Amino acid sequence: MKTLRQKRQWSQEELAQLSGLNVRTIQRFEKGESVGLETLKSLAAVFEITTDDLLNSVENNLALHSTVENTKESQEKKEAIEKVKSIKYFYALSGFLIGIFLLFMLPNYNGGENLGSLIVVFLSFASIIGCYALLVFKPFGNEWESKKMSEILVKQKANKK
Repeated sequence: MKTLRQKRQWSQEELAQLSGLNVRTIQRFEKGESVGLETLKSLAAVFEITTDDLLNSVENNLALHSTVENTKESQEKKEAIEKVKSIKYFYALSGFLIGIFLLFMLPNYNGGENLGSLIVVFLSFASIIGCYALLVFKPFGNEWESKKMSEILVKQKANKK
């Protein structure tokens, strides 16, 4: 019904006035709440359509709204699944690199002869794990930016006073 109202460029107040209904009734109906038969007849008369056409229009709009909400939920669910997978891969890579270091590199210590190469391998593995952790956990992502921006705005407002 909201679409019908907006096509005619009517506000909710104008539609209420034209139909002889309360604005709150119009709002409830646009939200998808049920209304009485007399209300339907009044609105259908104002829009110059049948009550069946009015109900079909409302059902189509509700179905479209539901589809949009389901798409948002679906997208959020996909993002959550991707996040979980990336964390899982991070743990797998970390375990793999630590395992390689412990099983293959440490036995080649030889009383300090290979200490330099062990340190280089250790630092390489640590940097790989660290960079991948930054990618996966995003410590300086959108949430961090939003938090910092709000902190700066609060400080700026305090300084102006």
